Amino acid sequence: MTPGGPASGSPAGPHFFEVRGKARFFVAGADARRYLNGQLTIDVGRLAPGAARQALILTPKGKLCAHLHVWTSENGFVLETEEALREAILERLERYIISDDVTIEEVSPPDRVFHVIGGPAPAGVLAICRAGLMGYDLGARPGELPEFSDEAFDRLRISTGTPLWGSELSADTLPQEARLENHAVDFDKGCYVGQEVVSRLKSVGHVNRRLYGFQGPIAPAPLPLTILTQEPSPRPAGTLTSCARDFELAQTLSLGYLNRQFEDFARFLAVDAAGTTVGEIEKRPI
Repeated sequence: MTPGGPASGSPAGPHFFEVRGKARFFVAGADARRYLNGQLTIDVGRLAPGAARQALILTPKGKLCAHLHVWTSENGFVLETEEALREAILERLERYIISDDVTIEEVSPPDRVFHVIGGPAPAGVLAICRAGLMGYDLGARPGELPEFSDEAFDRLRISTGTPLWGSELSADTLPQEARLENHAVDFDKGCYVGQEVVSRLKSVGHVNRRLYGFQGPIAPAPLPLTILTQEPSPRPAGTLTSCARDFELAQTLSLGYLNRQFEDFARFLAVDAAGTTVGEIEKRPI
């Protein structure tokens, strides 16, 4: 899940898509930096002006409360997450304010946000990685550029291994399961909620399941799909969580979780809820 990594769904030139369904919070005050460093998995003191970073809010048991983008703005910090998590995250952030000089204000995102992937970023715009590749946000539609369809965006997201809340990410997900430790965790920062679990998993070196990319001629079927090992003794090996057709490859690209004991396997079967095999899949790099 490295920006600029393998992605058959990557655009040949600059493309854009509209950013929808986000909630934002503005955190300010004399203690804002210290407070956020106790809540987020990254050191907000390392944020570069005009650039966003991925971050996580975790439970004390190290599981996800939210995946966010964070950036500096006017003597404070902006946190952006999924609209569906708005109330839960506001309650969570306010709960940990005790005697801190911190204010948390819910702010409305701009009426329209358009994200451009590819090409040089204009001065004064927010650089941000929204789909596995670096890009930047604009407040007006870049009419001279082609727009991603929803299907093309899914293809790009899946090909770059970018997990999505409600598909790959949930309140039961550990950061290392979804490979979020690569870009959303600073392991050399001070304490934060959930740090003990995340650091222990890093020391142990494995989790019980891990996000992988797959491809294969899968017939359309409702998600999630069960991943099975192949003959002679099919066994449940994991779950497919997202799929998108790649017409260039004549394949379906997928994301899903493999149980640790099957990580060395290369080929599997995808099976629907009725037990019908919908296709053979093989692992692909993300």
